[in-house]
Amino acid sequence: MTGRSFRRSVTGYAFLLPGLVGFTLFTLGPILFSLVMSFFDWNLFSGPVFVDAANFDAILSSPGTKFWSFAGNSLFFLAIVPLQMAVALAAASLLNEDPKGAVMYKVIFFIPVVLSVVPVAMIWAYLLDTEHGVLNGLIGALGGERIAWLFDPAWIKPGIALMAVWQGSAFSTIVYFAALQGIPDQLYEVATLDGAGRWNKFLNITLPLLGPAHVFLAVTGVIGALQLFAPIMVMTHGNAGGAHNLIVEVYTKAYQEFRMGYASALAWILFLVIFIISSIYWKFHRRSADYA
Repeated sequence: MTGRSFRRSVTGYAFLLPGLVGFTLFTLGPILFSLVMSFFDWNLFSGPVFVDAANFDAILSSPGTKFWSFAGNSLFFLAIVPLQMAVALAAASLLNEDPKGAVMYKVIFFIPVVLSVVPVAMIWAYLLDTEHGVLNGLIGALGGERIAWLFDPAWIKPGIALMAVWQGSAFSTIVYFAALQGIPDQLYEVATLDGAGRWNKFLNITLPLLGPAHVFLAVTGVIGALQLFAPIMVMTHGNAGGAHNLIVEVYTKAYQEFRMGYASALAWILFLVIFIISSIYWKFHRRSADYA
């Protein structure tokens, strides 16, 4: 290596150094620290005590554990993913037709992306309010009974899922719209000459060629759904109730009960759940995309 090449290398690494230091201190370091602490009993106010795998045993198999109930609530929110993708694909397909006022519609669809999740959750908490909510007002006008969306254990998860689908489908719409813009018009023209209808063109051209978008949105959607936290805490005012999922339990154990070792072990179990389900989604959708 010549002196000039060496200086260029040193300069390049010098520019990378601040980012690497920040990543190590604030991302990699805490991740590794939480892995170590998952084998300790630590409440922040006394020294950590090594307990081997006792935290994992307590989470998975101790009498009275609610892990499986919380895991079931987390898995319920996976239903958000296909709903988001379906709504987004329909919206993106309409926008791709370039209707009158398309720019205005694009802005409207993009608004949920730039809004913070907290104000969005507050708005939806008002919309779903039992007494004064807009949705219950519509149900009442149609002769139905009011639903306690955020208090009834049977409805709290669907209520939160409605908000998550609305906000999440906005970003998915943008991704699908960009992917639709990349499909050559010639394919549709040839299919039209062959007598293919709108539905046949959608099934045999549009849907297969959106494979990479399906993969991206499915995997990122799974990760987001299994980490759904802020909407639950905001819309239920901190009392998750029937929507109490694994990420809420991590927060509860860490910052309300100060059981840092237990919370760390639970966080790593949640990581494994996310990794396994995301891998399954990735392989399934990737195979479909490759086939297309």
